[in-house]
Amino acid sequence: MYRSEDEKLTDVMIGEAVLTLLKSDKPVSSNALIAQLELMAADADDNAKVSVIRKAITEVRNGMVAARKRVQADGTERDKNTHRMNSDGPPDGSKKH
Repeated sequence: MYRSEDEKLTDVMIGEAVLTLLKSDKPVSSNALIAQLELMAADADDNAKVSVIRKAITEVRNGMVAARKRVQADGTERDKNTHRMNSDGPPDGSKKH
């Protein structure tokens, strides 16, 4: 709710980049989004706009790092759990569903 003007403009730039990718029928991924934002920064003629786009790129990269850490943490949590599996199948006379 209490977002600064820079944060709002950063979100607008990310949104514009996503819309550009969608309109051009390109896949939307973090890497594609960063590439599109870099193109937008290269085409921008206003230093303030370039600064906002650079912040948007940083925000996307930070999101990628956070997602990677979440996946790694989930993997370590899964490794702590033991799972018993065998190939015996269900007991005779029981239904699978």
